[in-house]
Amino acid sequence: MARLRALAANLALLLASALLFLAVCEFGVFRFVWLASDVPVNDFVDGVVRHAPNQSGIWRLRDEIAAPYRINAQGWNSGIGDYAVPRRPGVPRIAIVGDSFVEAFHVRNDRSLGERLAADLGSQGGAVEVYRFGISGAPLSQYLQMIEHEVVRYRPDCIVIILIHNDFDESYKFKPGRYTSSFLKLRVEAGRVMGEIPPRAWQPGMLDWMRQTATIRFFHYRWHVRPGELDRWIFSLAQARIAANADIGAALSEPENVRAVADYLFDRIDTAVHRIGMRLLLVMDGDRHAIYDGTDSPALALNRLAADAAARHRIPFLDLDPVFRADWQAEHRRFDFDTDAHWNEHGHAVAAAAIARTLRALSDHTASAP
Repeated sequence: MARLRALAANLALLLASALLFLAVCEFGVFRFVWLASDVPVNDFVDGVVRHAPNQSGIWRLRDEIAAPYRINAQGWNSGIGDYAVPRRPGVPRIAIVGDSFVEAFHVRNDRSLGERLAADLGSQGGAVEVYRFGISGAPLSQYLQMIEHEVVRYRPDCIVIILIHNDFDESYKFKPGRYTSSFLKLRVEAGRVMGEIPPRAWQPGMLDWMRQTATIRFFHYRWHVRPGELDRWIFSLAQARIAANADIGAALSEPENVRAVADYLFDRIDTAVHRIGMRLLLVMDGDRHAIYDGTDSPALALNRLAADAAARHRIPFLDLDPVFRADWQAEHRRFDFDTDAHWNEHGHAVAAAAIARTLRALSDHTASAP
């Protein structure tokens, strides 16, 4: 019995020490010394997952990124504050829709694609409003949901969609995540879209409480220390063809399904946009690491597939790969980070300038058309 009491006392002391250590880390070290990344709380409004309104913080990734973000009253990261529904007379309005590249937590909230585009278009005189609607992990199918249930109520003159290489296959493949079941998905069989799967209403759970602790935010978000990450890297990605920050092998293994998804969603989005008299521009990212290496990329097969689908539906399309290649040859400045593949401020600026040129050309063409 004495031996058992001693063992119990030692275990209790060990547990108390561990709890004290965790408390010191949680309430001291990761809040005042080694700062954890701030992480906004999510929300689900009008069928669209977004962020809870009126939050601010600093998104941190390792020691390279410390970018302020500010969530407006509508639940979107913004450098211009809240989005107004009423239009200002004579002021053009553009909406940008996308995933984490439009959400843009990796750069200051006032230096992303949206704010750069507003400055570029307004440089010739006159204000331009640019609203951006971005949520991490969203595929092309969710862009349709965002447009129909959120964006159209702001009545923009033009909607710009930023396409990423994993947008197509993830529109019908379910990817594990906290709120991925809250995205609109498609049912695809043998190269045909059979229907749409409505998003489930998102509700916070225990994991959402845990992700707000400083300890989780430090390891999971700032340093990407995540359970299963090593296993996925060794056993899954070892056989994958990774390019343009996506598993290109998985996407290209079902080209008939990807083509069907592009045709279906481009048509659905184009119809929704033109129903209320707006214009549409599709913009697709390039493979920046292939640009740095001076090599070709298998990911560009998806750029060509998207361009062909856009042409079939007569939707203007901008491929950023040649834009980035030309800028890299001229300036030799990276478009992303050493520790992350999202656009840095230079990447956002180059993309915004290319979009501004394209929108001006489209406007000139429309004005000159009989």
